[in-house]
Amino acid sequence: MTVGYLNRAIVAAMPLIPKPLVWQFSSRYVAGTTLTEAFSVVRELNAAGCSATVDVLGEDSTGEAEVQAAEALYVEAMKTIEADSLDCGVSVKLSDMGLRYDIDRCHQAMHGLLEEAARRSCFVRIDMEDSSVTDVTLDIYRKLRASFDNLGIVIQSCLRRSQADLAALIKEGIADVRLCKGIYIEPPAIAFTDADEIRDAFNKLLRQIVEADSSRAAIATHDPTLVDYARALVEESGIERGRYQFQMLLGVAEPMRRELVAAGYPVRVYVPFGERWYAYSMRRLRENPNIAGHIVGNLFKRR
Repeated sequence: MTVGYLNRAIVAAMPLIPKPLVWQFSSRYVAGTTLTEAFSVVRELNAAGCSATVDVLGEDSTGEAEVQAAEALYVEAMKTIEADSLDCGVSVKLSDMGLRYDIDRCHQAMHGLLEEAARRSCFVRIDMEDSSVTDVTLDIYRKLRASFDNLGIVIQSCLRRSQADLAALIKEGIADVRLCKGIYIEPPAIAFTDADEIRDAFNKLLRQIVEADSSRAAIATHDPTLVDYARALVEESGIERGRYQFQMLLGVAEPMRRELVAAGYPVRVYVPFGERWYAYSMRRLRENPNIAGHIVGNLFKRR
C-alpha cells in the first residue's frame, strides 16, 4: 500500500481515534476554543508582521439559539479587536447565521454584525461554502454591499462559474475578493477536477482582479506555483499594496509565510477557533490526507 492510500485510510478511520489525540494535530491549525486563546495567537501574528482574520468555527446552524450565540461571539471579538487595536478582521459563514433554515434571519444577522463592524472599523469577509448556496451567498453579499463597504466575499477557482461571477462583481464595483482554490467536493459539471485546470483558473481569475482598478485581491493559497505566479503578477502590474494581500491558514506553510513577510508583501493569516474544532479538523484532514500520518505517529511516541 502506498503512503497516499495509507493516509487516506487513516483519515477514514479518524472518527475512531480519541479526540485528545486528534487535538495534538488540531492545535497547530486551530487557535483554541476561546476568544482569549484566539487573540493570543493574533497578537503573536501581528508582532511577526502579519494581519489576521478570526473565524468562529461553526456552520449549518439549525435554530435561533445557535445564531444568537454566534452573533454574540462575533460582537465580542470585534470589541476586543477595537479595544486592543489589533490588526484583525473577522470571517463569517452564512450557514452559521442561519442561511440554510431562514434566509431573512441570516440577512438580518449579517446586517447587525456589519453595523457593529462599521462602528469599530472592522472588516468582515463572508466565506463561500458549497455550490448549493453560491447564488444565495452572492445575493446576500450584493444586498449588504449596498450599505456597507467593510465587506468582502470569496471566489473559488475550482468552480466553472467563477469567471462569470467575478466579472459581474467587477462590473458592479464590489469585487473585494478572497480568491482560493476551493475545498468542497463538487460534480465535474460544476467544478474542475484536474489540479492543473484549477491552478490555471486561479491564475486567470487573479489577473482578472488585478487588471480591474476598482477591485481588491486576497490571494489565498499555499501552492508554491500559484504564489510565484501571484508575486510576478503584482510586480509586473505595479498594483498598489492596499489592493492585494496574501492569505494563509494558521499552521500551514509557515516558512513560505515568513518569506513573504520578509520580502515585504502584505500577509494575513486565517485564525480559526471555537468549540467546534473537531469538525473543522476532520475537514482539514479530508483536504490533505498526507498530514494524517502525523497523528498516527503520535500513538507510538514514548511518553
